Amino acid sequence: MIKTPDVVIFGAGIAGLWTFHRLKRMGYDVLLLESKTIGCGQTIASQGIIHSGLKYALAGQVNALAKSISAMPDLWREAMKGLGCVDLIDARMNASSQLLLIPSGFMGGLVKLVTKKTLGGNVHEVSKTDWPKEIKDSGFKGSVVYMDEPVLDVPSVLKALAAPYRDCIRRIDTPDDPLGYLKKHNMQPKRIIYTCAAGNHAAATRNNDDKGLTTQARPLLMGFVKNAPFPLYAHCVGKSEKPVATITTHTTKGGALVWYIGGQVAERNKDSDPSKVYDAIKNMMGKYMPDIDISEFEWGVLPIDRIEGKSDTQSHLPDTPSIHKAGNSLYCWPTKLTFAPLLSDMIVKDLDENGIIPSGEHSDYSSLAPATLTTTPWDDMKWTKDI
Repeated sequence: MIKTPDVVIFGAGIAGLWTFHRLKRMGYDVLLLESKTIGCGQTIASQGIIHSGLKYALAGQVNALAKSISAMPDLWREAMKGLGCVDLIDARMNASSQLLLIPSGFMGGLVKLVTKKTLGGNVHEVSKTDWPKEIKDSGFKGSVVYMDEPVLDVPSVLKALAAPYRDCIRRIDTPDDPLGYLKKHNMQPKRIIYTCAAGNHAAATRNNDDKGLTTQARPLLMGFVKNAPFPLYAHCVGKSEKPVATITTHTTKGGALVWYIGGQVAERNKDSDPSKVYDAIKNMMGKYMPDIDISEFEWGVLPIDRIEGKSDTQSHLPDTPSIHKAGNSLYCWPTKLTFAPLLSDMIVKDLDENGIIPSGEHSDYSSLAPATLTTTPWDDMKWTKDI
């Protein structure tokens, strides 16, 4: 018997999950298929930052990217109150705000820029008497700027999006042949959506849907230190569009604090020698937080190929999500965790424009293998003290 779900989505990262959850709430009959684990790959590798675009403005780029991101924090906060188009009321926030650490004499006039840019949100310089004690004790010299960009606990976001509809999130056992999988199970969906990051281009090529499709890869080697001295959520600002370091804090199953460090320290080929990342982190610490004792740190790296739609801007960073349309298929890249809601808006608009309306059906997919939630990189990592 032929099954005709409204939508089938391949890829259970944040883009696929957010859209899946939203469509289910709207009454669509949706099946979400994942070849590995829910949230694996680029999603669980995210630091969980819901950007407002401020860091791009600080680099003098009040461009489309900064402006398009500026509304995202409030949208995510509404979802976490249960008031959005998806329900994230069970998700957790690691931090409600972050700090910008700006070295003394660095980037003249930056603080004035911070307080005058109209990107939305609460942004202000913090009086030195009000600095967090840990920052005072770290040896940092310069200006501290508060910004209300939240940092989410990504595993809890994945769980909140997946839990209500787990019976419709299943594991595909033929990831190299998604259309063959649908044929095998007699499915003819009205719309097929690919949110597989690196797997999208390969699927489009296999399906002869790749005409005009261009993507780009941004290789990263993200840094980690375990036994961090205190929770920190901060951008250490430099002279380029990307901070010298972006630091978020996470906790291992054993209770150890981990600093997850991106930014310029991670901007290198994913196959680079890890010692280059460790040296960059040590140099950053010496400049921004010289009084912190790093002797008890354990070190690790995470290689990532961040795959996204090709940027048409002068910046290497795409300023919107990307969708490539071919037949009844959409190949989608959110670009950033922050943009998952905006991508879902684009997908819902496409469904509406093509007359694909919610059927109200709830097909039984229990005969298909279930997909499990992914684990965090800091719990799977091989740590070293020998650097």
